Amino acid sequence: MISTKNLRKPGVIFGSGWFVLMSFVLGIVTEVSAQPSVNYDIVYVKAPRFGDNVITKVQEVFDPIKGEPGTDLVLLHPDGTEEVLVAGGNGVVMDPYVSFDGKWVYYARIHDQTVLNSQRRNAARSGSDIFKINLATREIIQLTFQEWTPNTGVANWADSHLEISNTQNSLRYGIYNLAPCPLPGGKIMFTSSRNGFLPNKNFTFPNLQLYVMDDDGKNVELVGHMNLGSALHPTILKDGRVMFSSYESQGNRSRRLWGIWSIWPDGRKWQPLMSAFNSPGGAFHWQTQLSDGSLVVTEYYNLNNNGFGSFFKFPATLPPGEIAFGDPVPANNPSVQLGYFSNGKPQNARYSFPPFGMEAITQFANVGDSASPFIFGDSSLGRAGKVTQPSGGPNNDLLLVYSPGPANSLNRPTKIPAYDMGLYILAGGTPTNDPRDLILIKNDPNFNEQQPRAVLPYLDIYGVAEPVELPWLPNDGSLSPELPAGTPYGLIGTSSFYKRDTKPGSGNTAFDGLDPFNTYQNGASSNWGIQGSDAGKYNNGDIHAVRILTLEPTSHLSYGPNNIGGGGRNFRNTADERMRILGEIPLRKYDAQGNAILDLEGNPDTSFLAKIPADTPFTFQTIDKNGMALNTAQTWHQVRPGEVRTDCGGCHAHSQQPLDFSQTAAAQPGYVIPDLANTTPIVAKGNNGEPVLWTANSGAIDVEYYRDIKPILQRSCVQCHSINGPAEAGLVLDDESVSGGYENTYNRLARDSSGQYGIPSLVTPFGWRQTNQSRYIRSLQSRRSLLAWKVFGERLDGWTNVDHPSAVVPGDASTLPGGGSKNEINISDIDYTGTIMPPPGSGVPPLSDFEKMFIARWIDLGTPITRPEPGRAKSGWFGDDLRPTLVLSSPRAGANPAGFSTIRVSAFDYYSRLNGASGGVFASFAIPGLGRAVGDNLADLFQPVGDHIWELQLPTPIDDLPNGEIIVQISDLEGNVTLVRRSFSVGGGS
Repeated sequence: MISTKNLRKPGVIFGSGWFVLMSFVLGIVTEVSAQPSVNYDIVYVKAPRFGDNVITKVQEVFDPIKGEPGTDLVLLHPDGTEEVLVAGGNGVVMDPYVSFDGKWVYYARIHDQTVLNSQRRNAARSGSDIFKINLATREIIQLTFQEWTPNTGVANWADSHLEISNTQNSLRYGIYNLAPCPLPGGKIMFTSSRNGFLPNKNFTFPNLQLYVMDDDGKNVELVGHMNLGSALHPTILKDGRVMFSSYESQGNRSRRLWGIWSIWPDGRKWQPLMSAFNSPGGAFHWQTQLSDGSLVVTEYYNLNNNGFGSFFKFPATLPPGEIAFGDPVPANNPSVQLGYFSNGKPQNARYSFPPFGMEAITQFANVGDSASPFIFGDSSLGRAGKVTQPSGGPNNDLLLVYSPGPANSLNRPTKIPAYDMGLYILAGGTPTNDPRDLILIKNDPNFNEQQPRAVLPYLDIYGVAEPVELPWLPNDGSLSPELPAGTPYGLIGTSSFYKRDTKPGSGNTAFDGLDPFNTYQNGASSNWGIQGSDAGKYNNGDIHAVRILTLEPTSHLSYGPNNIGGGGRNFRNTADERMRILGEIPLRKYDAQGNAILDLEGNPDTSFLAKIPADTPFTFQTIDKNGMALNTAQTWHQVRPGEVRTDCGGCHAHSQQPLDFSQTAAAQPGYVIPDLANTTPIVAKGNNGEPVLWTANSGAIDVEYYRDIKPILQRSCVQCHSINGPAEAGLVLDDESVSGGYENTYNRLARDSSGQYGIPSLVTPFGWRQTNQSRYIRSLQSRRSLLAWKVFGERLDGWTNVDHPSAVVPGDASTLPGGGSKNEINISDIDYTGTIMPPPGSGVPPLSDFEKMFIARWIDLGTPITRPEPGRAKSGWFGDDLRPTLVLSSPRAGANPAGFSTIRVSAFDYYSRLNGASGGVFASFAIPGLGRAVGDNLADLFQPVGDHIWELQLPTPIDDLPNGEIIVQISDLEGNVTLVRRSFSVGGGS
């Protein structure tokens, strides 16, 4: 038997395993097995392989639900024999995870991968569910059952997600329950598409969110409310956190980016581990933890290499005094090796915000969508191959999947032979630049062996019986007077907006690294797309307030009335998700003498703290005195009920020592915490143009083209910009014909990246590139939008007309000062000329300050519009696609102490508000003294005890209840229903 404790020395051959590995590297098709190199069982996924010329289907971020029919769950023994634990049949078994005691294996199974919906990314109509198998008895227990929980406010859903109906909406593809991950305390985290959401961008499908349930399938709870892109493969860490891969495509960010996050099992305290920023592959996925606590993460390019790339390793926790992440500019960070050049020299890459201590450990492998390099650049040694799907083993060994050859799906320059996946070990987790250091476990050329897991107790790998069990969502009123026990709210804040890393990692130097106006260059700036979101040139003195935006999911109206097919929406904005304003909070603070209060670093104190609805995705914008976004956080955030989050240390300040929130003005007793749940403050202007705060008693404020913008254009703009009369500057603002589903006036302003209308771009025929929606609007950047300049009557982006060349004749590159070379075009801009619009004396009403600021907000929300066809409005921009927050804080799930006497419920809906008549509370057990039968609605017996908190005090405390269940439900005024089904026991009950 080969010991994994001993790495071979150069030139030393370890048994038959070495022969098989070398044979495949050299392209020789040889036999199947090698002498095993471990002394424990391994459970793995065994998929068919169809020879060297066929690329088989494997899970990866673009297609996390794909696989080959007939994929089995297999148990491999140390002597090389194996058993099929679960036969795939027509389905696919995937995502195995071993229980902490080593006695059970959790897994997911696509029931039937042969009956697919070809119109919906080949999703299986059967969907997938989660099971567990006892390794001793072979007993199989199913834990999920195709549960479907759509938001009911935007559609008339059929009873079944598979139903075919012309009058009701349905998905007509299955629900995917995937990636079970055991948690301490007898729970399981998993991902599920049961809400039926679309990812906000189309480089993955379906939307998968993080859920937790008990080990018997009860007490299911959504904990990943912020997973509006998607989440993949939760992985428990020794300290109790769970890391997972997150689709980070929010806002204007690239649709290819996936990062690694950690989260507490109850959904609190999420934070980045490996951020989705500027990188060669762009997708971080397939992650694990080694025995020594280090994290190992795979990077690869989506879609084009079946999840194969290279491994990075870094510490799970930050040593005292160190900074968590490197610089936003890749050139300022250490390089890591990702393969070789043809001359054998290392090919290196640098990253934005690399985590502390990051190193490449499979240095021979590249991460892009090209064939792997030759080993040391020597073609006689064969291609180096790539790796994926790491898993921690004993002695710090890393189990992994390796494919020799090109390990790529594109002919760059070759994709043959096709992936030949096998199981290997990187002994000790030690970095290597030679794939021949990998120790072969099993590689059968007729199969693709995947997702290995050591069948060992957690103790044998990590030295403890199980990970730390973190407390579950206390919500006990102990953190703040603003958050009494059982609250449906949370608090969010930060210490400084001066302390920030919001500039792009790279870009056009002529524009301070920001995105240029005209460019022939692909990816001319990482600003907004990859890293950074500065809306023009500004300084910290321009920072006036913070805007908190809610972000809503989109239900997939796949089939049925007003359906949106395989993708798309019945509304449009550049982020592909509804963005509404919860509130705007001025940041600067002054003492009684009018002097600015400073923070510990000598800057004006720009800290804040606000109460917001829990379980409601949100993000931030920093805004100036005009209410215009200076930068935008392009990541989904959440707080759980009763949670306080103030620990980010600044505004995206990854690469700096955080500023301690407890020492800021917002943390002091006298600070008045804005209530953004029940009121909506927004920045306005007073009679003298000074900024003031205007407050609406509403849940949120939003802006939309037809309701808010078009009336302003019709009243004050079309007189000079008409399709039937003057069309000054080539701009028409009353074209009501519909093209591509939207009115052409809207298209001219906000949907003309191709440069079809009016004055052309200088880079014809490429149109308006980078973040330009048209000549007039930059996505999420009112400060850099010509439309905003004209209505405010001044240039607002921080530059002047003389800072960059511009065409004398707009749209004619030959009239640039230098004659219009490509280089000159790349540094040119658009000038602000003429007067404010409408011009003084034009005879039409001027725009009020409120209207100007609303136009700016419309741009900063991504220029929202609802499709105009009849029936689309219900699921359009004003559609309510987020169910109410509902909290059952007492009883707790699981065991409760004797003397249980209070049922406590809270509920809140930020947008359409609660339907008070819809509440229901039902108990499966008799409650003495209430005069109600089992199953009666108890809602009318509850009394208010706080802001949206209600309690029922039981006449007689309960001391012993073996199996109790309480069901609570509530709906909002749009008909979205939230339901909590709580299983629990009291006293000696189990």
